[in-house]
Amino acid sequence: MSPVNLLGIACNWSPYCCYNAAGQAGLELPPSFRLMRVMCIGRINQALILRAFEHGADGVIVLECEDADCRYGPGPEVGHNNVARVRKLLRFLGIGQERLVEKTFLADQKEELVRVLWDFHRRIEALGPNPAKARQERVAS
Repeated sequence: MSPVNLLGIACNWSPYCCYNAAGQAGLELPPSFRLMRVMCIGRINQALILRAFEHGADGVIVLECEDADCRYGPGPEVGHNNVARVRKLLRFLGIGQERLVEKTFLADQKEELVRVLWDFHRRIEALGPNPAKARQERVAS
């Protein structure tokens, strides 16, 4: 079985601080996990999340600040709404809404971040490859 491709979309502030601190502490992350850092989760749109699946992600995890910790005000609320809308589309597209997760973090929660990423890795690994990716591979051959 090939490794799952996981993408994290992380707010530049608290979640990225956790990620960076985990790396500095030498904590092990899932090997196929890649991170995309954005200034605020409220700045990403639904198309960006969908493109991640289109380009081969088996799972996407949105890492955001706590609502009260956001430096830009409504960022997490906008992020919640976008994730909810994309989940509906993923179900409709046959990809499965369980492949998209959102989690909130404070800057000092590096161990929790690593635990959540490994749990996410195991869940996506159990689901197998993104069904849309498998369909693309069949069409291409």
